[in-house]
Amino acid sequence: MKYLFLFWLFVIAVASEEQRCDVVVIRGDKYEKQVLKTDVHAPYQLAMDYQTKTLFFSLSAEVGGKTVLKSAYFNLRTNEYGEISGINGGMANAVDSLKHTVYLGGKDGIYEYDFTTKKAKNLGITDSSIWQMFFCPVHGLFFTTYKPDEKSFVYHDEQVQPVAGLTDTRTRLIAVGEHHDIFFANSSGLFIYNMHTNVFINLGDYNVNGFARDVNGKLYFSCPNGIFFPNDIQKKIEPLVLVRDNSIYGVTFDGDNNMIYASEDSIVRLVPTTKTC
Repeated sequence: MKYLFLFWLFVIAVASEEQRCDVVVIRGDKYEKQVLKTDVHAPYQLAMDYQTKTLFFSLSAEVGGKTVLKSAYFNLRTNEYGEISGINGGMANAVDSLKHTVYLGGKDGIYEYDFTTKKAKNLGITDSSIWQMFFCPVHGLFFTTYKPDEKSFVYHDEQVQPVAGLTDTRTRLIAVGEHHDIFFANSSGLFIYNMHTNVFINLGDYNVNGFARDVNGKLYFSCPNGIFFPNDIQKKIEPLVLVRDNSIYGVTFDGDNNMIYASEDSIVRLVPTTKTC
């Protein structure tokens, strides 16, 4: 890649998790950790359906002595939890909030979740093994394929196309920022690609395991050691939540714009509070 530039890294407001402390501080505001679901192993690639207040995610489970990936849901209103049947290896999740469509990625393509039957149906879009998905209301459904390919595609107007500018670039995770720049991550770190200027920018050696937009369309990403906000206007990576034990598996936001993140065996929501440790 040409025109590689590094962003200056500025630590603006860091919230560090302390033992026996259920309060974190983000940008000067206090938030209490509210455990939504426990006993879920390695929940990741979280996606929120605002209309039904249902959180979709993938998890690991032991079946017949083997580790398998499954798709699951958790309703924040009713606390109903369930694993989704009909999908071959639940690996990825994305939600089109405008059309109220939930996409699930499996070993053999992209599925749609049926809210009535609570099952998944293969849409026949692709037969590739899906690793990650991200829905953009403007550009469509972005998805990446599982290694060794690690390629990126976009599904829009019932057509699948390689993501322009990234055909020769390995892509494990992909997202679209507030200003329509492409963010992507691979084994070399986190990058941003400007579709208009064809310029790539290296944002740093981040081990990204999830992307998420909040209700205002702002993009965030998670790594095992924390949750970050790429401030592309000020050219800063803003650490929001940092942990010492590399226990973050993913991030998303509920309809009230409360941050939800996954840890090794639970799903936690951060809600505003006046409490102190």
